[in-house]
Amino acid sequence: MISRRHSVFFKLHAFFFLALIVLILLFISALSEQERQKFHLLTHRSMELSRIIDETKARTCMEKNQELSEAGFKVIETKTPQCEAIKLPPPMQSKLRSRNVKVTIYKDDIGFIYELSEGHCTMLYRDMAEGKTYYFVWFLFFALLGGLVSMYLLLWSNLKPLKYLYEQIQRYGEGKEILTTSNNGKDEIALISNALYDALEKQNKLKKSRELFLRNIMHELKTPITKGKLIVELEEPSPNRNLLSKLFSRLEHLIHQMADIEKMHAYSLAKQPHNLDAMIQNALDNLMIEPESVHVSGCDQNITVDEALFTSALQNLIDNAVRHASALPIEIACEHDHICIRNSGEPLKRPVEEALQAFVTERGDGGLGLGLYIAQSVIDLHQFRLDYRYEEGIHIFCIRLRERK
Repeated sequence: MISRRHSVFFKLHAFFFLALIVLILLFISALSEQERQKFHLLTHRSMELSRIIDETKARTCMEKNQELSEAGFKVIETKTPQCEAIKLPPPMQSKLRSRNVKVTIYKDDIGFIYELSEGHCTMLYRDMAEGKTYYFVWFLFFALLGGLVSMYLLLWSNLKPLKYLYEQIQRYGEGKEILTTSNNGKDEIALISNALYDALEKQNKLKKSRELFLRNIMHELKTPITKGKLIVELEEPSPNRNLLSKLFSRLEHLIHQMADIEKMHAYSLAKQPHNLDAMIQNALDNLMIEPESVHVSGCDQNITVDEALFTSALQNLIDNAVRHASALPIEIACEHDHICIRNSGEPLKRPVEEALQAFVTERGDGGLGLGLYIAQSVIDLHQFRLDYRYEEGIHIFCIRLRERK
């Protein structure tokens, strides 16, 4: 399972929220700078208005109004009821006082109004050159925010098939059927998804062909083996009869092992709690081993496994121990997290890694070399671990029941 902090979706969300925070901080900074620039502009316009008034004192009203109009000012009679006074920073107020004219600035729904007071005379002027408000920063903020959100949603929608693809791969790994639907996208993820589904479809066809081949072979072999065993039983006791009986038994055992291999690769595990001692006794009954040949201790516990496959693994480990033991009984000892099978015998002639491979036998005793391979494969399917060690003339195979992470 992917941890949250390693997920590409977590990184995408983190990047989006980080970018959003940075954008908001930049927006606040831009608004602050715009407000500062606005005060500078208002101070400048106030001083310009005061200058024009001073310079046009000796002119006629028409000439004065013409000068004010060209500078973007219009004489008005009264202030609107909605107007509010704007308080300028102290440095800017001192600049205005230096011209010996008291200037008060108001803002209403239309724009800015300048109130000039000189002595007992008060005049009102509307700044016609200014717009209603400053929209550029807001427009830029929402444009960038819209682009950021659109990019986030686009990336999220493109990466979303990864979750579905991951779930399908998990299902396939568990042996379950998957839905091989094609992706109509043109990006890399869609191409990978389609290529994977094509590969899985080919793999499923090969898997079904192998299953059909194995089943046909087993079916074709079972009938003559059964007939052969029946004919041998009807023969008079003789060395040839015993040899044929042993040969047919080994062939039958080969078919059972082939069936176990097919189950391992063809089906998903049906895990349920089962009694360990009952599975060991079932394995001993299948092997037709005498009770005095095996000593079992501490195995009265329940474990969560696929009963059929895990019994097969135990059966193959027990069979291997009995066939290669220099003296009986062998010992099966269980504790809360492991099962150990011990038998006396000579050391292995090859590394245990080779002995666990298919069709590798330790001695020329007629073995097929599949027993340990099947046991190892079943244990791996359960995500357990099979350990081996050789101590003081004793072979010890231990199944560690803790699942690998």
